[in-house]
Amino acid sequence: MQMKIGVIHTVALAGLLVISGAGAVQPWPALDTDGHFINAHGAGVMYHDGIYYLYGEIKKGKTRLVPGQNWEDYRVDAGGVSCYSSKDLVHWKDEGVALAPNHTDTGSDLYIGRVIERPKVIYNKITRQYVMWVHIDRDDYGYARAGVAVSDKPEGPFRYLGSMRPNGQQTRDMTVFQDDDGRAYLVYASENNNTMQVCLLAPDYLKPTAVFRRILVDQRREAPAVFKADGKYYLITSLCSGWDPNAARVAVADSLLGEWVFSGNPCVGPDSATTFHSQSTYVLPLGGDRFLFMADRWNKTDLERSDYLWLPFSVRDGRVEISGPDTGLTERSRRVAVGQLALVNYSVKVMGTGRSFIRFYDSTDRLLLEYTVPVTDTGKWVETGNYVETPVGTNHAVIGVEGELRATEWKIEPNIGETTAPHSPGCDLRQYLEPFWRADAIYNETVLLYPDEGRLMFQPDRVLSVRSFGLDTVYREGVDFRIEGRKLVRLAGSWMPFRADTSFDRKNDLAWYNLQSQWVVVTYTHHDVWSGPVPAYKGDRLPGVLGLLRDGKPVTIVAYGMSITRGFNVSGYDRVAPYMPAYMDLFSFGLGMRFPRADVKLYNAGLPGSTVSWGAQYVSSYVTPLKPDLVVIDFGMNDFWRMTPAEFGDSVKSIVRQVRSVRPQAEFLLLANMKFDPEYVLDSDKNKPFYVRNLAGYRDVLAGMEGPGIVMTDMTVLSDAIYHLKKAKDCIVNPLHPNDYLARWYAQGMLATLLKNY
Repeated sequence: MQMKIGVIHTVALAGLLVISGAGAVQPWPALDTDGHFINAHGAGVMYHDGIYYLYGEIKKGKTRLVPGQNWEDYRVDAGGVSCYSSKDLVHWKDEGVALAPNHTDTGSDLYIGRVIERPKVIYNKITRQYVMWVHIDRDDYGYARAGVAVSDKPEGPFRYLGSMRPNGQQTRDMTVFQDDDGRAYLVYASENNNTMQVCLLAPDYLKPTAVFRRILVDQRREAPAVFKADGKYYLITSLCSGWDPNAARVAVADSLLGEWVFSGNPCVGPDSATTFHSQSTYVLPLGGDRFLFMADRWNKTDLERSDYLWLPFSVRDGRVEISGPDTGLTERSRRVAVGQLALVNYSVKVMGTGRSFIRFYDSTDRLLLEYTVPVTDTGKWVETGNYVETPVGTNHAVIGVEGELRATEWKIEPNIGETTAPHSPGCDLRQYLEPFWRADAIYNETVLLYPDEGRLMFQPDRVLSVRSFGLDTVYREGVDFRIEGRKLVRLAGSWMPFRADTSFDRKNDLAWYNLQSQWVVVTYTHHDVWSGPVPAYKGDRLPGVLGLLRDGKPVTIVAYGMSITRGFNVSGYDRVAPYMPAYMDLFSFGLGMRFPRADVKLYNAGLPGSTVSWGAQYVSSYVTPLKPDLVVIDFGMNDFWRMTPAEFGDSVKSIVRQVRSVRPQAEFLLLANMKFDPEYVLDSDKNKPFYVRNLAGYRDVLAGMEGPGIVMTDMTVLSDAIYHLKKAKDCIVNPLHPNDYLARWYAQGMLATLLKNY
């Protein structure tokens, strides 16, 4: 799972958390014991046999707004229920997916397009089963049911039994409470959220009984969290205000099925009117009069980045008081484990004068590199931060502030996009590396139907298949499409995806778009010959690298560049089918095919958004420590806006000089940039000729650097040829990034540059 969740806020739990020397409270770790962000929203905790088990919603992927609703109904695809275990509430082990979603059956309660929320698990001593209750719904919230699942192990996997409406009543936000006598109760929002209900469960906990009571009638409450103290029952809820926080209220009763009476807002202090910018989900007993209030801090437009809030509190004399979290105003720094060449994003809100920083250290606590952001006092809170890459040898990072600064809302996100191992490719990489200029079969060429037709690179003799981009849907000739020369035409009634003219903004300069997975892919044979440019063989200028490859010796390759280098928007990087690797990985794979005895080590030091001047400044942090045999230099897409070809060339030459000063035998493969979408910059933009000249000039500068130990692969010329035969949007995800098809051209072109008769 790729988990991108912000900082989890808390204060000390009975000595379980460490207090720093300055008196600031260290946060509950946002990371599990494997260094991944914890993904468990709307959570509940079960304490069993000395272990705490945390269950929560997996929120992952793009947030969408459900159309036709009268509130901000933001959703992500249902990711199922996660499980984490801990012996101390601080160190959490990822136990995997406890209840998995269904990816194929749209009629299933657990289909990814449904809602799977607020899971709670209890143990039944009689049946020796772990029972999970969860809110099941559709995007429009009209289903309103309670689902139940069981498992023989606390970590699962849980077996889903189905859903129901207890006593015919709607069930939305819910929790489960297990009383001292072993009875269990379902507590849930009902009657279009106007009323809460409490329902006694059967002795096996798997179904509701007919015993239930309507409580908090006409109060519009949700997000229930129940606990018991000194023989009384307490229920914390929130008002119904969508994803936006509001004031919590606590109700008290002598019996779960008794009369519930409100006793005000349990939260005290600043921001208590918004429950400290959170919404309740669970209350965990800690022993005696101590409890832990658990809540979510929803980021409604990017739910994957929602935070958590955990606050300990006590109940004394029947009074519930939850004080707000440490604001962090006295906190000066935070530390997180992270490895080398990883992408890291951090932010912290500050007020005053000074600077925020991120520092990277090796395993001996030696400082490797620091990035800083200066801050001048404006009298207002200012968000500072940076999006950076960790240098070679990094073991951990520290973010912090210096000077006369107060700081709050600390967030750090390490290992962006790479928290899990890459998905296995769903495509044949050997086919994908067959040179397009020589092959008589083209595999999965991408075509954007725009609006109802698209062009192929060659005149097909025989179309072997037309599929969806993920390769999981096959389209039929005569039903979904027809072929007219080089044109693929979409037929009326076809389910093939397409984009209309209205999909693209043609009135505003630099209008961004995203075409990920919107193409169809065509596999076909042809006999016509490629008449465009062909990458030239220049391997004789790289004798060192090729000698190591032929001799089966270790070869170290460092890719140094930008987001294209990193692999942004190629399907494997974006974690979407067919999971094709980035072009650098394809290049490495191709070398392995030609030289099976060679030991190729690839390091990708691509930093999204980076410029060539950044590259020249930090060679000693990202390249030379790796002792490269081959350096692939790939900058330019963030430079052409402002940098002339002469300036660009000076920076590239600086990179080469710095590497060779440490590693004289290093050789270089320079990449001339692909062209951006011609429609990205309006013709009326007076700067467009400047941008176009720069990109063309970069190609000329790099070509002029070729010589012993330095060669160039010309993606400027290749991409231009493709755009004329097809269209740019057939081959790019957005105006500046290649899709799988164009990324294959990168890899093929690089291999042809190095390998004779490729």
